[in-house]
Amino acid sequence: MCRNGTEYLRAVATWLAIMLAVHSAYASTPVPAAPGVPLASSFPGPFWDVVASQGGTASVSNAHLFLDVPGGSNHDALLPSNQAVRVVQPIGNENFDVAIKIDSPAVAANADTSQGLMLLADEKDFITFAVVTDGTHISLNAHTVTNGAATTVFDDGDFTEYQNPVYLRITRAGITYTASYSIDGVIWTQVPSFTYKAVPTWIGPFAGNYNPTPAKALPVVMSVNWFNVQE
Repeated sequence: MCRNGTEYLRAVATWLAIMLAVHSAYASTPVPAAPGVPLASSFPGPFWDVVASQGGTASVSNAHLFLDVPGGSNHDALLPSNQAVRVVQPIGNENFDVAIKIDSPAVAANADTSQGLMLLADEKDFITFAVVTDGTHISLNAHTVTNGAATTVFDDGDFTEYQNPVYLRITRAGITYTASYSIDGVIWTQVPSFTYKAVPTWIGPFAGNYNPTPAKALPVVMSVNWFNVQE
């Protein structure tokens, strides 16, 4: 199996088990091509790593990957450090196009929960693109984190286009990243592109929660139907 570049990503993607069934004022231009048909594979395995520093589990059932974030403690990607529950695979220093289909619903009333996609250079340098809740609204946002400090690069505080399931996508071209979302997996809507200099070495879905009183943090169960990488 090739271990670098696009060929390596393809090889890993064919091995996964989470993929069997594989406008807004600020961004109304659809991305022209949808991700390719997801490929059958198996999960977990040697190219995947489950990270749950504050507790949590990952499992596979009915062709879905489930990330289980327990309540009663924080698992936030941004505060005070990257504590999110995530399942990641290594990637090479190449351009890529990665997308996930999230089947689990986001519930606005469940405040401070997140479900999305994470690209990591290391624990203090990474990118998140996620559906989040604040108790009233469902939002869509993207952050870059550099040396532990988070910067918001996109924030739709009232993501009225949200439907369940939802599709999230990130493409890389050098240091330029473009995030997109879709409600059907066919028509993609871009949000503003951004630049990020740290080179990602891991990528995968993540889920998190947060509450100023950690004992009140709500549980999250994220269901991912597929994860797809293409050149």
